[in-house]
Amino acid sequence: MLLTEERKLIVAVGKIILANGLAHDGQGNISIYNRKQGQVAITPSGIPYDKRQPEDICVVSLDGKMIEGNWQPTSEYALHLAFYRTRGDVNAVLHTHAKYSTVFSITGKPSMPIVLAEAGMLLGGPVPVAPYARPGTEAVGEVTVKAANGGRAAIMANHGLVTVGEDLDRALKVSVAVEEMAHAIVLASSLSASPAEIEENETKILAAMYDLHISINQRKA
Repeated sequence: MLLTEERKLIVAVGKIILANGLAHDGQGNISIYNRKQGQVAITPSGIPYDKRQPEDICVVSLDGKMIEGNWQPTSEYALHLAFYRTRGDVNAVLHTHAKYSTVFSITGKPSMPIVLAEAGMLLGGPVPVAPYARPGTEAVGEVTVKAANGGRAAIMANHGLVTVGEDLDRALKVSVAVEEMAHAIVLASSLSASPAEIEENETKILAAMYDLHISINQRKA
């Protein structure tokens, strides 16, 4: 079986996002790009997260051709491949319909501000909102990659959240952080309060601190 470890990891993370309320049934999609092999492991269509096995995860080429799998890949494969084709720093993409991030996606606001320190560490700046594009099209990948603008997350207007990372662990952490921040903003708004934003320079400092911490831990390992 091709990309065995990547497929196992995708199954495991699928169960994590299900348990954390970031997804329901089979909503959303996950992928990992193995740059050495030039292959992408990506979730299938229509199979609930808690029913998936590693062999259910599809393997496709960077141009979307099926290489191995028992099912059709997610209809959102173009979104994932758009990131891999344009971002050399991205090896994992996680798209969810996380509840509060999705609420934010329908507000018409251009971005979600950083209001929590932990989110600032992981994101380094506000989460942009990509213009609406029809799900499952090349256009949705194009507008989302453009909106992300080299960052780790983008909200897809009237749709949901997409996060990226050098690995799936980082993309997952970013998804959790964005959703927690969206939740906090929604709760504050329900109290007729305007969330206090963290200043841009401070957010950049927080992100640099986090990256330094990760770098030191990796050297120790």
